[in-house]
Amino acid sequence: MANATSASYLPPPPTCNLTPRPSLIPGVSDHVLGTVLPTLVYIIASGFFYWLSEQGSLSQYRIHPSEEELKRNHVSRSQCLRVVVRYHVMQVATGLLLSYGEGPELTGSHSCDVYRWAVRVRHAQKAVPWAFALVGIDAKGLALTTYSKNAVLVQLLAGNSKAISESNPAQAMGFTASELLLAEFMVSYAGQAAQFLVALSVVDTWIYFTHRLCHVNKTLYRVVHAQHHQLYVSYAYGAVYGHWLESIFLDILSFVMANAIAGLSARQSMVFGSLATIKTISDHCGYVFPLDPFRYVNNNGARFHDLHHQTWGLKNNFSTYTVFWDNLLGTTWTDKAGAAARYSRVHEQTKRRAEKAL
Repeated sequence: MANATSASYLPPPPTCNLTPRPSLIPGVSDHVLGTVLPTLVYIIASGFFYWLSEQGSLSQYRIHPSEEELKRNHVSRSQCLRVVVRYHVMQVATGLLLSYGEGPELTGSHSCDVYRWAVRVRHAQKAVPWAFALVGIDAKGLALTTYSKNAVLVQLLAGNSKAISESNPAQAMGFTASELLLAEFMVSYAGQAAQFLVALSVVDTWIYFTHRLCHVNKTLYRVVHAQHHQLYVSYAYGAVYGHWLESIFLDILSFVMANAIAGLSARQSMVFGSLATIKTISDHCGYVFPLDPFRYVNNNGARFHDLHHQTWGLKNNFSTYTVFWDNLLGTTWTDKAGAAARYSRVHEQTKRRAEKAL
């Protein structure tokens, strides 16, 4: 009986007819585009930083002098490029395999999604009178006395009570503007933001702990992860340079899990994968720009990750996207003065070796 009474104060649900979503590029499915796009972004972004390095532009923002790359790295650029190409072949192949047989995504459920959230909002409002009652305020009585002043406030205070609805029968015919506005916000913005946050949390957590394990376990470091650290002076297109096992189980697997757990659509996956690729390129680009947007989100930027690539920073700064786990577990390098002194000493040593070689 209670359910029937509650249902009588809800409008009937809309009819939603699902239809295939047209692809962004005619003839190319969104699943395929979402698989290939991060690789295209990688090529464009790393190509830009390669051009910047070759031009010698903005050298004042470089972390390391250009001569350090030749003196300190243990792998040539051509060797690095071959490994990076292999990584992207594996990444694209994995994406195509997982999306094989997937039809186009369906669209047309927006009004039904908004309806479901509007129902949740209406039910949630029932808790408002109880919350006021805890501090001795009769919210429903207050709503009745202020009925003609602010309809939205009355609706909230009354918790959509039957008394208020009966005094205004039109209210029972549909949702209020505030309910629909909040429901629309949840569907179009908050819900999607939550999905991206979940995906980011999955990737960041997986990479932090697997990355840290590769440094704690000497065998894993020697056999697998040491290859990535052959680049003491990192550069943009070497961002994913590493052992093939690391490429699969640390990088590619983390994004497969993130997409599945967060329930990202093909287009959401395009955005998430592309932004993550740009962040990875930025971390390894070797430049610290004053207006780097990633540094304003958190302190995990090019300087943060470059410190991890130094022999004296290997046990710090394991995170790739945020500083949450590093800060929580005490692995963030916090001695800025010590880092500056070590960088200066390395720069001087490299400079002296270069002068002796002349």
